[in-house]
Amino acid sequence: MGRLFWKILLTFWLTLLVAGGVTGIAVWVHHNNLQAMEKEVIVRPSSILAVKAAANTFLYGGTAALRNMLQEQKDEAPEELQIYAVDANGKELLERAVSDDTLQRVRASLGQNLKLPIVRQVQAGTENYLLFAPLAGQYPQFQQERRLSPPRHISASTLIISGIAASFLSSFFLAWYFSQPINILRKAFRIAAEGDLSQRVTPIIGSRRDEIADLGNDFDNMATKLQTLMASQRRLLHDISHELRSPLARLQASIGLAHQQPEKVASSLARIEHEAERLDTLVGEVLTLSRLESGVPQPLDEYIDILELADAVIDDARFEANALSRQVVFQCDVENSPIIQGHGELLYRALENVVRNAIHHTPEGTAVTLAIHQNSANARLQITVDDQGTGVPEEELGSIFEPFQRSSNANPSRSGYGLGLAIARRAVESHGGTIRAMNRADRGLRVEIIL
Repeated sequence: MGRLFWKILLTFWLTLLVAGGVTGIAVWVHHNNLQAMEKEVIVRPSSILAVKAAANTFLYGGTAALRNMLQEQKDEAPEELQIYAVDANGKELLERAVSDDTLQRVRASLGQNLKLPIVRQVQAGTENYLLFAPLAGQYPQFQQERRLSPPRHISASTLIISGIAASFLSSFFLAWYFSQPINILRKAFRIAAEGDLSQRVTPIIGSRRDEIADLGNDFDNMATKLQTLMASQRRLLHDISHELRSPLARLQASIGLAHQQPEKVASSLARIEHEAERLDTLVGEVLTLSRLESGVPQPLDEYIDILELADAVIDDARFEANALSRQVVFQCDVENSPIIQGHGELLYRALENVVRNAIHHTPEGTAVTLAIHQNSANARLQITVDDQGTGVPEEELGSIFEPFQRSSNANPSRSGYGLGLAIARRAVESHGGTIRAMNRADRGLRVEIIL
């Protein structure tokens, strides 16, 4: 058991002991007061009703009516229903004898809040009476000093030990109930800190539904996210190492060829320069992707005209498309030029990567279509890029946006590292948008960007 368990146990136990002790003392005092009253008055429903009737008679009929009522009770009613009325001077209305000790106890009972209407203080005008049913003169069966339920024969020590044991067991259960899931979470955090992110606590905590269960659920979500990120980072490092190894090997081969064949130094230097440019491009894309995946928010403080952005992308892409015997077609049904707030360079990279990817997948003599449409239902901007290639297998549509992922239908002769669409997805998502790919019904692939 941990320290938290003992703290909770002692806190609850002491609290229950103190609360039980205070409650027991209050009950004991109240019981003693009630027993003291029993020595002077009758605690019976008939006496309570008789006192109430006498009070109402005085309030509505005055002293004369009360005197007549008490006289009739004295002459005719059984003695258990006879009520005594004592004025402020201690004189009984029918001049019956009332001892000073009895009168003092009856008056004292008014301030003890016994919640038994067996004594009433009534006032009408300048006259007031204390009404009660005294014990003296009752039937023998009501003259016993103790008419409350006799206490059960349970010793005080038994009650105290039972109370202590019951409070300890309840405190023990509460301490275990609160500390047990905390210990589970503590062990899970320790295992996660040692590098094992496969630990989950929700199945161990069980079916409880409270803030501690929510904390366990949050831990599982955190561990799952970290496990996914760690696996992604390991795969990314592996892919980067693999992609860097090929141009480095070609660089080494070119350098070796230059040493062995000095007459081919010029061609070797051109090859080295080409591989160096490929390395620079790869490192640049990796840095861009790393910056987007780092979670560091990019400044989105530029106001970007989407039509101007699309024109710039198409102008740059047409040079490459014409060299490959392809075309780029632009369509737009937006009347007013849409302006959005964001990061211009990131959006340019995203759209350029999608268009260049389509150019390399559409066959020679065909065109890539970039279309912009304003969705009037949700006031969002829809940008589509269509090619006329072979498309992507349905099971690979989601994975082509992962780093270093290439479609199985991709042309193996095409250069590239599989980072363009990954960068495009991160850039679009950083602007609160979405990007997805789908095969066209007729032919080719469509990439849809929603901003």
